[in-house]
Amino acid sequence: MRRFALLLIVAGLVLVAGGYLLLANGSDSSGDIENVEAALRSTTPTGPSIGEQAPIDPGTEPPTTTIPSDEDPGAPSTSEAPVADPIGLRIERLGIDAPVVAYGVDGSGQMEVPENVTEVGWYRFGPAPGEDGSAVLAAHVDLAGSGPGVFYDLDTLQVGDRLSVVYADGSETGFRVIARTTYDKTRLPLDVIFSREGPAVLTLITCGGAFNRSIKRYDSNVVVYAVPDQRAPAPGGQAF
Repeated sequence: MRRFALLLIVAGLVLVAGGYLLLANGSDSSGDIENVEAALRSTTPTGPSIGEQAPIDPGTEPPTTTIPSDEDPGAPSTSEAPVADPIGLRIERLGIDAPVVAYGVDGSGQMEVPENVTEVGWYRFGPAPGEDGSAVLAAHVDLAGSGPGVFYDLDTLQVGDRLSVVYADGSETGFRVIARTTYDKTRLPLDVIFSREGPAVLTLITCGGAFNRSIKRYDSNVVVYAVPDQRAPAPGGQAF
């Protein structure tokens, strides 16, 4: 399993819109969110639980969150997963055929995200799509001076929608959406989104909710969970 970075700041998941405001395409959450979250949580969470995480003033710097370090890579993956890195994401329903680029954390400990509206960032210190745990792909909903981002319509995906990931070795794996929801940024479940254990889940994330002009930031994150098309029942007999 790929190694994890030492620090992650909640603000790293804030895909800043840089002052450019587009109306949200908001729609209600769908799918069994509680089932997905329960399957991905483990006894060694990758971030603070919601009960432990104090409310964050969106106008201040959020606290640092520690996640497993390079010296603690965790249990080896048991999934039959591709060993190659993801290089492309296709979502026919949304007209998406975008490059996927590996990102880690920046000098301040924040999760890196693309600096453009055309790329999708893969959190390279976590699982690759198809491996055990949550493989995170993040992209902008919009960006100042650039317009709509590749994930502008992410909140319109529905349970059952198909997408696919292309890998560096030329292979391609299909996924289907099992849930979509919107989390307030101060209540983002890091232990779920960055889970290293549990069933293989592809987690797509972008900004959503209301836009705060004073801090040039959205107040929420749209998150879509998808699983491989031909997946087996999850551990404990739990199947999505």
